[in-house]
Amino acid sequence: MTTSDQLAISADNEQSLSIAAASGAHRDRLLDAVEEVAAELEAEAQACEALGKLTDRALELLRGTGVGWGWVPEELGGFGMLPSDVYPVLERIARIDGSIGWIATIVASSGPLLANLDQDTAKVLLADGLPMFAASGAPTGRAVAVDGGFRFSGSYQYSSGGLHADYVFCMGLLFDGDAPVPVPPSLYLIPSSAVTHGGNWDTLGLRGTGSVDFTVEDYFVPAEHVVNPLAEPNSATPAALGGNFLLIHLMHIGWASGMVRRMLDEVVEHAQRPSSRPGAPTKAENPAFRREYAEHETAAKAARALVVSVLADIDATLLRGESPSRRQITELFGASQNLHETARQTALWGFTVCGGASLRAGVIQRVFRDTLSGCQHLIADPNHLSTIGHELLAAPPESFWIGPILAGAE
Repeated sequence: MTTSDQLAISADNEQSLSIAAASGAHRDRLLDAVEEVAAELEAEAQACEALGKLTDRALELLRGTGVGWGWVPEELGGFGMLPSDVYPVLERIARIDGSIGWIATIVASSGPLLANLDQDTAKVLLADGLPMFAASGAPTGRAVAVDGGFRFSGSYQYSSGGLHADYVFCMGLLFDGDAPVPVPPSLYLIPSSAVTHGGNWDTLGLRGTGSVDFTVEDYFVPAEHVVNPLAEPNSATPAALGGNFLLIHLMHIGWASGMVRRMLDEVVEHAQRPSSRPGAPTKAENPAFRREYAEHETAAKAARALVVSVLADIDATLLRGESPSRRQITELFGASQNLHETARQTALWGFTVCGGASLRAGVIQRVFRDTLSGCQHLIADPNHLSTIGHELLAAPPESFWIGPILAGAE
């Protein structure tokens, strides 16, 4: 190795260390900001659930933490943070409340979504502050090419956080007349003012997320507002380099991790309360309960440790200016599956051991309902483990992840 090569590697390492240090500093500031408003955010939780979306105050507090700027590229005025440094921030917010935590992940997704667009377009969207995006990944929209762009229509279910969004990324197929054009589906950026929101959000949990059905009717989408989800991002910042298939997992792991922790918090508090039967020991004094608690606490820490390990490996790749490999996305997908299954089992156990307290309206019941509801998301479906296993057992080399699907795999 020549001296010039050594100097180049040294410079790369110094730059990586600088990026990592800045990212860690932003993480600490964001965590402090969340802690400052945690009590006030939690006080809004019940009202959010009753309203069917976040209250204006809850959304104001959430956005005021700055979490939305975490993954925004530095060239667009954001923090350009590493995935592993935003993860604990999203985890902490979800620990406050499931619906607020769910919307936090959507607020945080703004950066990578903006990085899909060219910088001039992104700067226009940022002119009035950081926009909030909803998205629907089901390719049920229909686009027809016209001069300067596309006419777009579509109907969708589950617009996550849709009632809070300024814009919605809608997945759709390109048509030539009545025939679909054989190209991959694209994402079409639609302002919320052009969206008709429906209802259909009478759900078990996550009631405060406002994730209603919606339709778009014959809206003109300029060409610069159309994104090919398989294309290279228009930014070299860490989270943007990961693309949409890294983002979808990053959004869910922080939420799931926070929900596990909150259920365990509630169980611990409940177990230390005096029994309703005079003279009876508390649950915490019961050896059988202690064993079960130790099992769930250990499982929670193991699931989180796996996520942290996988994210550290991805961080290292991003710091080299490279996109994560197929195997790295697979390992993150597997860690996410493990974490969501841990969340399911923790919620079910917590509901059971808290007895009658779980039946009444309150935090324990809400955490239980929110956790099971979030684990119903497509990305947390345990059936994906079969596809993950296929890739781990050497799927065809030309295969690639597109959401939860390993395209090209036989």
